[in-house]
Order: sequence, then C-alpha cells, then structure tokens
Amino acid sequence: MNLFYRQIIQGFLLKNLVLLAVLASGISCSLNSDEISTDPSHKLRFSADTIFFDTIFTEIPSVTKRLRVYNDQSTAVSVASIALADPNTPYIITINGIRGTAFEAIRILANDSILVLLEADISDRDSLSPYVVEDQLKFSTNGNQQEVSVLSWGQDANYLKDAILPCNTIWTAGKPYVIYDHVLVDSLCTLIIEPGTRIFSHLGSNIYVKGSIKVNGEADNRVLFMNDRFDGDFALFPGQWGGITFLEGSQGNEIRYTDIRNAEVGIWLGTPDDDDFPDLTIENSIIENTTGPCIIAFTSDLEMTNCLLNNSGQFAFAGLAGGNYVITHSTIANYAFGFFKTEPTFIVSDQIELSDGSLLQAPITLQLNNNIIWGPSSDEIELLNDGGMVFTLDMTNNLLKTTNSAYSGFNNILNEDPLFINPELFDYQLDSLSPAINTGADLGIALDLLGVGRSMPPDIGAYEKQ
Repeated sequence: MNLFYRQIIQGFLLKNLVLLAVLASGISCSLNSDEISTDPSHKLRFSADTIFFDTIFTEIPSVTKRLRVYNDQSTAVSVASIALADPNTPYIITINGIRGTAFEAIRILANDSILVLLEADISDRDSLSPYVVEDQLKFSTNGNQQEVSVLSWGQDANYLKDAILPCNTIWTAGKPYVIYDHVLVDSLCTLIIEPGTRIFSHLGSNIYVKGSIKVNGEADNRVLFMNDRFDGDFALFPGQWGGITFLEGSQGNEIRYTDIRNAEVGIWLGTPDDDDFPDLTIENSIIENTTGPCIIAFTSDLEMTNCLLNNSGQFAFAGLAGGNYVITHSTIANYAFGFFKTEPTFIVSDQIELSDGSLLQAPITLQLNNNIIWGPSSDEIELLNDGGMVFTLDMTNNLLKTTNSAYSGFNNILNEDPLFINPELFDYQLDSLSPAINTGADLGIALDLLGVGRSMPPDIGAYEKQ
C-alpha cells in the first residue's frame, strides 16, 4: 500500500475514533443525567421562598405567579410529592400543563429545573376588611421536606358589570366596588359616594354620568378611583381603566378629596349648555398617571380648586371648543415619566376640529389664579384664540413655564423652577426654597389640597409649605 493511501486510511480511522469518543461521552452524560438520586442530602433550590399575590378580589381568578424549582446536582431526582398543605386551599398549581393541588413522582433532570405556576380563586367571606390567605407549597425529595410559603390578601367586594345604577344610589366605605365593562349614572339620577369609598375598575371599563355624582371625600378619609390590579408595577401603570366620563346634559357634579389614578382619561367633561353654572366642581383632588389627559373638557363649565394634575401622556388639562374654566390654587405639572411627551401641560382653545373637518367654536372665560403650570418643555401653557371667539382672561399670581412674555405681569412668575420635592415619586409639595412660597394672592381659600391651613400670603399651587 503506497504512502498516499496509508495516510488517507489513518486519517479516516482517527476521525472515527474521535467520533466514537464523543458519542461515548454523550452516552455517559445521558446515563448520568437519567440516574435517579436517592441521596438523602439532595435538596432542591427555589427561585423564591415566598409567592406573594398582593390583594386578590374574591370570586375573580388571580394573575398567575411563577416558581422555578432547580435541581443543582449532577444526577436526576424524583420529587416524591409536590402539594399544597391545606386540603381546602384556594390556590391551584400547574406542573407540566396539568392543574391540581398535589403531584407525585415529578422528575427533574440533572442541572435542570421545572416551572410551577400558581393561581388563586378566593371565595367571599363577607368581610369588610382585607384578610390574609396563606398556605405552604411542600416538596418531599429523598426524605427531605422543603416548603415555599404562598401568601395573599383576600378582599371581598361589590361587583358591577354593565350596570345602569338605580337612581339615588349610595356607595359606602366598607367593601370596595369593582367595575367590569361600564356603569352608568342615568339622566335625572344621582350617585352619592361617601368618604373612604374605594372604586376599582377593570381594564377598559368606564364610569359614565348622564345625571350627576357627588363624591364626598374628606381630608382624612379620601375617596379612591383606580385600576383593579395591584401586583408588580401595575399599581403605578397608567391607562388600566377608562376613566370618568360626563356626558351631555350632566350637571351639578361635585368631586372632593378624591384620588383618580391610572386611567386612560381621568375626567372627560362634555356638557355644553347655555349657562355658566359649573357642570363639575372639583376640589382637593389628585388626578394622575393617565395615558390621555388628566382632564379634558369641551364647551363645559368647570371649577377646580386645590387640585393636583400630574403625569399624563398628553395634556394634563385641556379645555377645548370654548367653555368657562375657573382654576385656583392648583398644581398642574407634567414631566410625563414613562411617556413621549409632545403636547403642552395646559391648553385652552376656543375651537376644535371635528373628524369631518368642521370646526366647533365657542367663547372662553378663563380664570387662572395662584396656580403652578410646569413641565420640562419650554412652553407648557397655550391659550389659543384661532377661532376669533370672545376670550375673557383673568390670570394672576401664577408660576408658569413659558416663553410667551405676554403672560408676564399681574404678579405671574415665569420660568422659575417651583422646586417640587420629588416629581418622579408623585411628590409635588414645595421645597423650602421654592419661589412659589408666600407669593400667592389671598383668595379666601383657607386650606390646601391636604386640608392644611394656608398662611397669608399663601403659597402658589395646591400645597402650602409647612
């Protein structure tokens, strides 16, 4: 055999020997990973020692939580039992696509893991207050007993779905109200909401008002409107419910000491009429973290005092197609955290273009006194008179972010940072060096947003520095 063919044969044999070695190694690893450990010291590792669901409304399935269970050993293990301790548990686990409360002989390969999904479905206990719902997820492996705690707060509630409320309905502080889809306060009817009432709305749900609402929060017992999901970042996530919509014909609405959070539009006010009596009076309230405007009004009559509007994906306040707006001692600030902001914080216009291209126009009366209007852009306030309608303006003792020198004078402060404590944490109270301190006019408003007494001269904005 000549040298050339001998080299070819030797190369072929060498490659096959290498291939056989690799295959043997793989077979060895496979056999090793399939070997079931009986070592009593073999323990599992968990991605968390407690699974916490936060608040779960009764009768409504919860979100799904995830637990990763790791086998860090070089051999496989058979978990003899994975089970919830309480035989009457409201929790359900899912392993390998199968739902239940107890599982046996669950194999975890060497250096591998399994995923355990947990859900809860808590029954009503007829309790006004939240209550703890606790269980333990137990693992038995080669005689070792390990457990992961499972914890949530159960909350009974009053549930409303696609409901037209009876006239003169009263919502009270006890159990919260959970809204699915929509509720309607019908024409000539009134919804009264007592101090301390909590209203939680599901994704996409709205509160529509043809009649009127009276929201009677108090300084130490505020009313709350927000979304119905609180886990993770959802407590601070905007746009999780529709908002409160006042339809044409709605009048005499009052909102006091109320927080409205995480809506698409906080308040939508569309109540054109021939008078200038307030369609909505809102006092000592906070509207924040909306994907659309905090407040948008069309040819409407609005009075707002001691209010905070902040963190909106669009305008914080918009009064369009005319209207009568009296805004006093309020802080309207939009840093738009989490949004790409293109609109000013505050806009009032005597017209709006409709979808068919036509213009809706009406006169405007605007009173702005002792307010802060602020944000990161150079012009955060726009007063537009493009329709040529009568525009009556009274604007004094405000702190404004603007390049428009026409807004100077009348004791307005332009472009001086109000020095909020921490806008990113929704804290718009004033630092001790704020130019808004003691620069307001005495308008006879004795208390601030929180019900704290104002000094004289008062601070500009919703908060009085203590």
